[in-house]
Amino acid sequence: MFSIIIPTFNNLEYLKICINSIKKNSKFEHEIIFYINEGKDGTLNFMKKNNFIYIYSEVNKGVCVAFNEAVKIASNKHVVLGHDDM
Repeated sequence: MFSIIIPTFNNLEYLKICINSIKKNSKFEHEIIFYINEGKDGTLNFMKKNNFIYIYSEVNKGVCVAFNEAVKIASNKHVVLGHDDM
């Protein structure tokens, strides 16, 4: 299995599509870790409601910080870097 790192920046609707696509197209239960930059669009509440693993920043620290911080909490040997609009 993989740890999939997905940063997001106020992009909740695309993030939902991304999550559904991962679940639909893989038969494995991958660990998905989200890094929320700001989350003023309801992303933070969505993460809490659905018990996702996430890191939250009140300001946009950018994709590089997001990937580097999230990989620190990954529990799998193999990591996949993604994005909510890929």
